[in-house]
Amino acid sequence: MSLVAHTKIKTRTLKGFSLGEVLLSAFVLTAGLLAITALISSSLRSSLGIGDSIIAVGLSQEGIELVRNARDNAWASGSADGFTKFSSHKHCRINYNSNPLSALDCNNDSSRPSVQPGRYRLQYTGGLYSHPIIAPSSARFSRYIYIDYNAGQKTALVKSFVYWGWGATVPANIENGISSACTIQNKCVFTEVFLTNWRN
Repeated sequence: MSLVAHTKIKTRTLKGFSLGEVLLSAFVLTAGLLAITALISSSLRSSLGIGDSIIAVGLSQEGIELVRNARDNAWASGSADGFTKFSSHKHCRINYNSNPLSALDCNNDSSRPSVQPGRYRLQYTGGLYSHPIIAPSSARFSRYIYIDYNAGQKTALVKSFVYWGWGATVPANIENGISSACTIQNKCVFTEVFLTNWRN
């Protein structure tokens, strides 16, 4: 008697994904990619905004130091009053200049930021931000120096405002030296210092 081995071959039917499953997985993948892209975009915008804020803070502090240098240079040149350049006008700008005594430029009310916003724009050239002779039509940053000078006491409250992304409008609060309107959310920073006549 011989034993014959019979082998049964089982066949399986392979099933593919249905059209609904394919569409659902494509939707989930697309939604995930869109969320990641939005997150990267938001992070990039935030990084650029932080960079602008850091530059603006530096420019604001630089404005204060330049005003302080203008006062001290006036004294060093023999002036009896280091505040002679401050006058009663509050609308100022200041630059690096070959002549430190003429670096501070304070004009009358016709040079207020709301009247001449271009006068306060800073142009980046030669590794420095400065106020050009001819105001550029657009610039990233503007710096406005507000000086509240008390002639009787020979003291000055100096505020250096730096703002960006505002276009041609400058709120009246800033040109009146009110710092509460100047916040990072509004794309504005300021530094203030109270200068005294330390020679007396």
